[in-house]
Amino acid sequence: MLSDKKTVSFKTFGCKLNQYDTDFLIQSFEDAGYETRVAGPSDIVVINTCAVTSRSAAKCRQAIRAAARSGAKVLVTGCYAQVAYEEIASIPGVIGVTGVVNRSGLVDVAERALSDGAKVVDVKPHGEEAVFEETPVRKPSLTRAFLKIQEGCNDYCTYCIVPYARGPSRSRPLEDILLEARELVERGYKEIILTGTHLGLYGKDFARDICGHSDACAGHGFSLADVIHSLTQIDGLLRLRISSLEPHDVTPDLIDCFRYPEVCHHIHLPLQSGSDRILKSMGRRYDVATFLEIVKDVRKVAPDIGMAADIIVGFPGEKDSDFEDTLNVMRTAGFSRVHVFQYSPRPGTPASRFSAKVPEREKEKRSKEAISLGRKLSLEFHERLLGRRIEVLVEEDKTRDGLLQGVTRNYVKVWFEGPEELQGQIIEVLPQEARYDGLIATCSNRAVCGCDYSN
Repeated sequence: MLSDKKTVSFKTFGCKLNQYDTDFLIQSFEDAGYETRVAGPSDIVVINTCAVTSRSAAKCRQAIRAAARSGAKVLVTGCYAQVAYEEIASIPGVIGVTGVVNRSGLVDVAERALSDGAKVVDVKPHGEEAVFEETPVRKPSLTRAFLKIQEGCNDYCTYCIVPYARGPSRSRPLEDILLEARELVERGYKEIILTGTHLGLYGKDFARDICGHSDACAGHGFSLADVIHSLTQIDGLLRLRISSLEPHDVTPDLIDCFRYPEVCHHIHLPLQSGSDRILKSMGRRYDVATFLEIVKDVRKVAPDIGMAADIIVGFPGEKDSDFEDTLNVMRTAGFSRVHVFQYSPRPGTPASRFSAKVPEREKEKRSKEAISLGRKLSLEFHERLLGRRIEVLVEEDKTRDGLLQGVTRNYVKVWFEGPEELQGQIIEVLPQEARYDGLIATCSNRAVCGCDYSN
């Protein structure tokens, strides 16, 4: 470490996996003697980038240039850096670039660049024998923790750059997952969120190594369902949440996992389109009928489940009738939350070469309509919670107007008045008002929360 103590701040774009990676990077710089800052000026700014859409890539470039204009030295890492490192390295003020391989080496890149005064580009390609990189996080908290158990994707949907950025699927050994999970519970976390690039592929790389037939190894410690079962056996773990699952990975064994009392009744299923024709063009591995059957099967086990979805509008060749099909599937599935993305071509992906582009104005129109329907569906889901006492994990940050905020088991945001002592606790609240983005509530039981509200 250099003799003068440097300050480092961090800016993260993209998914929850990126936030987990940033937490590890913060920890790595602190271990090396750097002072890390949440906000304010700093000597070094680390920008963890996202490449999932052209808009996210543009935001990353803007943030890099803004950090450089502030006078800071800029380090860039993450998915966008992995696939566009030459472009990023050419931006003035950037002193170092790394991708998503060997994240623990970013501190070394920083010190080499600062010592030598030369730009360091250390972006390694994904090899066929790629293995899971251990990046455990020790960030203190009392509420919710991400636990990364898998990285990479093998599906190569025609529109998606993620497999190129994150590389092939590789899984974390079960014993390492359980070790970190126990440590998180011992430090006071109430909820653990399983995260990965493509969670449903967990263990398939282990199985291939052992027998060459990944499906035959299911049930022998090599599936996501096995991981969930093992985690529910940890004393003191109150909540376990699954972040996102590809529809074709939702097996009967996984659906049965929602019977465990620790497993939160929430699932994120990337639908992408409600048109079979567009799904096939996207390279998705299911049709609409299969998707809706999965929704029905999940609800048989967990009727109150919150079900989120991703939707892409304006994919090449998408006609008005295809978009109407998507809206109809949204209504039929009754999603609790919908994330809408306008299609944007990503360099090097097959869809970027497709003809029959949808005009930008039409993409914008469809996006607004899908967002509006998504908000209507969210409101309807939240209204069904009115008048019912529900369990909320109170988070550590208050809202701007001083309200406490928490999240239900089916992933609904809740805001309510109460003392700060409730932060980090699981309490019971009574919803009073439904909004599309969550619920306004009061504490429903004095004995639980210590408030002055009556039942």
